[in-house]
Amino acid sequence: MLEILEQKDLTGYAGRLPERPSDTVHVSEAIENGRVIGYIIYAYTPQQVEIYAVEDGHDWNYCDGLVRSVLFKAQLRGLDRARFAEQDPAMVQRLTALGFIKNDENILENIADIMDSCKKCKENPANT
Repeated sequence: MLEILEQKDLTGYAGRLPERPSDTVHVSEAIENGRVIGYIIYAYTPQQVEIYAVEDGHDWNYCDGLVRSVLFKAQLRGLDRARFAEQDPAMVQRLTALGFIKNDENILENIADIMDSCKKCKENPANT
């Protein structure tokens, strides 16, 4: 079973953290059968959640789940905007294809729109 859990020890992610990591930087790992299969690095600011890196093992479902988990947590904090600072062009392309990035600034202006689309997907009989 897939679990997405926040990792408190960031030591193993030093090479992927932002240049000046603050105490607001978080890492969540995708864990399946006790093994880390992906992760997402992010931070909360007063205006938005900033997503610095996503590693999904080239699995679009893991990418979608990791990003949505962070967006959901941002909503719980009252944030409705996300900025994707991912540097890997292939990941930026994947995030765009999944609908998270919709402009050249790599900004998601309305997290609620993305989360509402998840509800619509859940209601689709083809996905049950």
